[in-house]
Amino acid sequence: MNSIFIAVLSSFCGFMIGLALARRSKEREQYYYDAVKFCSHLINNISYKADKISGIIDCAEINSTALKKNLQEYKAYIAGGEFVFSDNCLTKSEASSVKEFFSQLGRYDGETQLNELRRRESEFKQKHCDLKEKNDKQGNMYIKLGLLFGLLVGILLI
Repeated sequence: MNSIFIAVLSSFCGFMIGLALARRSKEREQYYYDAVKFCSHLINNISYKADKISGIIDCAEINSTALKKNLQEYKAYIAGGEFVFSDNCLTKSEASSVKEFFSQLGRYDGETQLNELRRRESEFKQKHCDLKEKNDKQGNMYIKLGLLFGLLVGILLI
């Protein structure tokens, strides 16, 4: 009876680890999807309205909690604070790229800024497409492998 409990418990732990990995990957995909929407929103705003960036951040429709946090950190920075950037769900290189994106906002004249935003929008769109394709192919694999690995550990412990 105890051996069955150990096998089930280890399978559950493996399943939860696999689920966490799958969620992180989906969160990265959502981050880039919302980053593309934000860039598009900025491009439209700079082209037609030229509102302040803090107002644009407030009215942006962002679903990614990680991107929302980064935008609020950036908003605090432009209000006179220190630039703190949480990498959250991103890898180190991705976080570095996004941090560079935020640090370059508002540094150029309008036309140069629009070109930079279009380039970043394209870069973020490509990253989103890559992550979406990866998640479509491998999303459930993390959960299944976690469950199987947990079951294997449980069997070895018996």
